Amino acid sequence: MHKPQDELDPQSGAFLDRLGEQELVRPNRVPGVRTVLVVLSSLGMVYDIESLRQKILLAYPDSTVFFLNTVGKPIGSTAPQRMDLLVDFTGPGSRQGLFLANRLRRMTRIAVGRNAGFFRKKIYDRVYDEKAHQGELPSEALTRERIVQRKVLNLAGVAFAQHGDTPLDRGKSIALELPPYQKL
Repeated sequence: MHKPQDELDPQSGAFLDRLGEQELVRPNRVPGVRTVLVVLSSLGMVYDIESLRQKILLAYPDSTVFFLNTVGKPIGSTAPQRMDLLVDFTGPGSRQGLFLANRLRRMTRIAVGRNAGFFRKKIYDRVYDEKAHQGELPSEALTRERIVQRKVLNLAGVAFAQHGDTPLDRGKSIALELPPYQKL
């Protein structure tokens, strides 16, 4: 039996929010993607390479994923000269070549990234502008990077509904929910 939204416990509510987010990401999916190039952020690598590869392959099962650092050096195998999708996590303040974003944009069919560097809003097709959401983002660097990188993945059509989150510690509250002990 389905509970109304008001009566949901916090864990179920959070899971339903993630599923709703996944439905909102679906229209951002790019058709015909065979190759994906991911430029990792030098500010903080929140997700490891293999988890990013897994999430991208879940969204685009027929694709091959390549990685670059912010300087433009390949991590792992070298990417081909023509790519279908670029996901650029390079944030403001990262060291990146002046014209690397232009070169990457010319290599790819669709470019998604953050508003950092010179004219990236005009260069890339889809841009997450974290300056516009400055008040909403936390000040702690890794938490902010986690949120911003998830938003960039959402713009690229990659849903990030985690299913293996560690549940909250309910050791102290679970006893309060039990019926009172009755003496016989």
